[in-house]
Amino acid sequence: MAAAAMGLFLVGYYWGNQFKREDQMPPAIAGVLVRPPLELGSFTLLDAFEKPFTVASFADHWTLLAFADPSQAPGQRAITRMVEVHNRLAADPDLQEMLLLVLVARHQQDPTLSRDFRHLSPALEILSGDSTEIQRLRTTLGSSEQDSAKNPEDEAPLYLIGPSQRLLALFPGAQEPASVASDLSAIASHPSTPSPIDE
Repeated sequence: MAAAAMGLFLVGYYWGNQFKREDQMPPAIAGVLVRPPLELGSFTLLDAFEKPFTVASFADHWTLLAFADPSQAPGQRAITRMVEVHNRLAADPDLQEMLLLVLVARHQQDPTLSRDFRHLSPALEILSGDSTEIQRLRTTLGSSEQDSAKNPEDEAPLYLIGPSQRLLALFPGAQEPASVASDLSAIASHPSTPSPIDE
C-alpha cells in the first residue's frame, strides 16, 4: 500500500508539473507572438464621427489594427480581411462581440467615406488624424511608414491588441483570415495572456 501511495503521488506530481508548464508556455500560433506583451504609448486620433480615439479605447476589447488608406485598394483589402476574421469567429460569439477592427489611415480622411465603410461591420472603426499622432502610434507598434512605401501593394499586417491595452501579436499580410481567427482564439483563451485586471 505504501508503494502504491508513493506511485500515485509521483504520477500526480508529474502530471501537475506538466499542466503547470503548459499553462506557462506561450500559445502556439501561425503569426508572430510578442513576448513580453508591449505596452502602448499615448496617442490621440479621430474616428469617423471625429470623436477622440486614444489608447484607453482599446480597453475591454480585442483589437485588430492595420495601417492603410481606405480610399486605396490596399486599405480596402485590409478592411475585407479584418471583416473576414470577424466573421470566422461566429462559433465564439463572446469573443466576436469583443473584437474591434481598426484601420488607421495614413492621411486625413473624408469623414463621410469613413462612415460609409462602417456599414460593412459594426465592429469597424476608421481612424485618421494628425500625422504626428499617427506616427506616434506607428512607433509604439514598431511599424514604419517607409516599409509601407517600399511595397504599397503588399497586404497590410494586422496588429493584435488585447483588452490589457498591450500589443500581443502580429499577423503578416500573407496570413489567411481563418488562420488569424484561429490564432486570436488561441491567444484569447490562453492562461498566460494578460487581462485587464493585470493592469
